[in-house]
Amino acid sequence: MVSAHVEIPMDGEPRIAGRRLPVLTVVLQLGGSTQSVEEYADERGLDVADVTAALAWAANHEDWMDRLIQRRADAMHELTVEEDYPPDVDPSGKADPVAFQTRARRALREVIEDWRGYGDNRFGDC
Repeated sequence: MVSAHVEIPMDGEPRIAGRRLPVLTVVLQLGGSTQSVEEYADERGLDVADVTAALAWAANHEDWMDRLIQRRADAMHELTVEEDYPPDVDPSGKADPVAFQTRARRALREVIEDWRGYGDNRFGDC
C-alpha cells in the first residue's frame, strides 16, 4: 500500500515513502515536543509534506500504531529476557519496555490531539 507520502512495506510498519524512516519514529520524536514540523523536516532533509503526512497517517490509524508500539515493546522485552550479558557488562542500562510503551503512547496521544485540534492545517491532507 502506498500513498503520496506514506508506504506500508511487507513488514507492516508504515514509513515515509522512499525512505526508511518509520512513521512511529516520527511520532516518537515529534509527539509532545516543542519542535515544529518544519524544523524537524529541515534537520533531517525531509519534505514538510512527508512529515505532516506521516503524522496524519498515525493520527488516522491509532489502532495500527498502538499494535506497532506493543510489537516493539514485546521485542524489547524478549531482548532483555534472553540477553546473556558477559560478567563485565552492566545490564542495568538496558531498554525498559514499559517505559517505552508509556512514552510512545503519550507521543501518539499528542499527535492525535494535535490532529484533532488543527486538522489539515497542521498535518496536511492524508
